[in-house]
Formats: sequence, structure tokens, C-alpha cells
Amino acid sequence: MPFMRLLGASCVSLLIVLTCRVATAAPGPDEIIRRSLERMVFRSQGAEMTMTMTLRNKQGETRDRKLFARTSKKEGLTRTLVRFLSPSDVAGTAFLFVENKGREDDQHMYLPALKVVKRIVGKQKQSRFMGSDLSYADLEWKDLEDASYVARPDEKVGGAPCHVIDAVPRKKESYDHTRSWIRKKDLVPLRIHFFDRNKRLLKVLFVKEVKPVGGSLTVTKLKMTNKQSGHSTFISIGQIKRRDDLPVDAFTVRALKQR
Repeated sequence: MPFMRLLGASCVSLLIVLTCRVATAAPGPDEIIRRSLERMVFRSQGAEMTMTMTLRNKQGETRDRKLFARTSKKEGLTRTLVRFLSPSDVAGTAFLFVENKGREDDQHMYLPALKVVKRIVGKQKQSRFMGSDLSYADLEWKDLEDASYVARPDEKVGGAPCHVIDAVPRKKESYDHTRSWIRKKDLVPLRIHFFDRNKRLLKVLFVKEVKPVGGSLTVTKLKMTNKQSGHSTFISIGQIKRRDDLPVDAFTVRALKQR
């Protein structure tokens, strides 16, 4: 084979090898976080579901709340509407989250007793969502998304090899940083630690169950525990139905008031 032909063939082979290496390279920590968050139920492409939220205080006393939720993602932006069904003291209360591109996300709460829609803004997002251990800011997951990332040594959770990634928010409004344990085989988040502004462990999220929904894995049971107060919140998804046809007007302030 002439030298130039041999050189050309070698260059092509090298290019193929390099291309394959790039295509199969492990995702970076930012991509791992992004893909793992897609497993969270409120970030699915489109679904309606029933849920149970169990609140447990330090003394072991529990309260159950039944909810109905619908969520949709279009053009990369998530919309979620949650309505409380029981008990009677919270029935009819509804929450709306609309993700925006390039500006602050919108959050509204409808209070049926007052027939008032309240907008959640600024520091109000740091308060607890309906007495749970999730804050309104937690429902946005901005502390994990809008952050710089540090990959730490791999660890195992329940025998499963995991990526361990610290996320340091660019705006430390809720937490100093978070640490996530993300299962390698499918990028499901198994555990997330939330550290307060003094870098003390504040909350721990454990994923209890993951199921295939609409062709992709979705977190269907989780527990959030406040390590400083001893309070915890358990969320369980009951029936879940994939919905790709939910219109935009199903996620409006007007829709909040509809029963």
C-alpha cells in the first residue's frame, strides 16, 4: 500500500477511535445532576398522579395529607399544579409552579378559606411547603441546578456504586451546598444531603422507591428528614398516569381556583 494511502487510512482509524471515545465518555458532574433530577416525579414530561404526604414530628406523631398533582414539561420548562384533597383543614388548597427561562420562576398558592391567590416570592420561598420538610425553594431544585459542581470519590449506597457530587449554589439563598449520591447504572439520585449556611447538615433526602413510568424511571417514594428538628416528611406516589396532552391553560392562576 502506498505510504500516503496508509497514512490516510491511519488518520481515519484514529479519528474513529477518538470519536468513539468522545461518544462513550462518562458525563461530567453537571450532566449527571441534570439527568438525575429528571427522575424526580414533578419533573416528568407529562403526568397526573395521586399522592400521600405523611408528616412525622419528633415525638413520632403523624399526619396524612392526600394530594392530586399534574405536571408537564414543554421546551425544557416544567409546570406543576398540586391540589390538596384531605384532610378538611387543607382541602382545596392548591399550589402552582411555573418554570421560566432567564427570570425567576413563578409560584402561587390558592387559599380557599380566604378565596385568595398568594404569590410566593423572595425569602418566602425558604419557608416550609404546607408544613412539610420541603421548602418552596426545594420544589424548584435551583440549588442543584444553578451551581458549580465538585466530583468526590465514588461510594456505595445499599451496595450500589454511586457518583458523589457536591453542588455549590451560585446564590446561597437556601443552602451552603448539597451532596448527592447518584446511582451509576441509571443516574437515579438515591440520597441528597442539604447543608445550612453554617455548613451543618440540615436535611437528608432518601429515595425509597423507583418505578418505570412512561418508559423512564421515576422516583415514586421519598423521605425528607430535618436532622436539626427531628421532623420528617414521607411522600408516596399512588396512581400515576402519563399525560402528554395537558394544555398550558391547565397550569394557570385561574386553574388554581378550579376544583
